[in-house]
Amino acid sequence: MKRMIVAVLLLIAVPAVSTPAFSQAKKTEKTEKAKDPVCGIMVDKNPELSSSHKGETYYFCSRADMDEFKKNPDKYANKK
Repeated sequence: MKRMIVAVLLLIAVPAVSTPAFSQAKKTEKTEKAKDPVCGIMVDKNPELSSSHKGETYYFCSRADMDEFKKNPDKYANKK
């Protein structure tokens, strides 16, 4: 009898606990990625680490890469 009660409780508890976890996972927002034209790694599209050149927006992993791009954008713009 005790086993039956435990089994019923598990059948009720597991879906009740796991459903909110699945709904939370669906709500997480995926960030868009872009390739840093200076070093070539994939980065999140962060407006604070971006620069525009000839109508295109480029994203960077660091301020150093962004500054390097701004010095000579034509050198890196084609690497996108």
